[in-house]
Amino acid sequence: MPDLDDGETTTMQGSAKTPYVLKNEGGVYSCTCPAWLHQALPIDLRTCKHLKKLRGVDAEVERVGDAAKRGPVRKGAADKPPLLLAHSWTPRRTRPAGG
Repeated sequence: MPDLDDGETTTMQGSAKTPYVLKNEGGVYSCTCPAWLHQALPIDLRTCKHLKKLRGVDAEVERVGDAAKRGPVRKGAADKPPLLLAHSWTPRRTRPAGG
């Protein structure tokens, strides 16, 4: 499988109009796709389907461990409270001033 040398970049067409840029900087691989950008993992543990396609799944599992086996982790997904449902509110009628 091809790989990127340190400082090298390549492009890969994804679902967006413009191709995504994949980069290796000091062994930290990155991609400009939303799946890579919005993960809640540190940048050296992030991966995406474009990096897996370029480097191979085995190489990505070796690099980031179990993070390559799961889907992307969204920021704040575990930090949010459960859904809170609102109750309807009916304002009380107030008496006119001075009266």
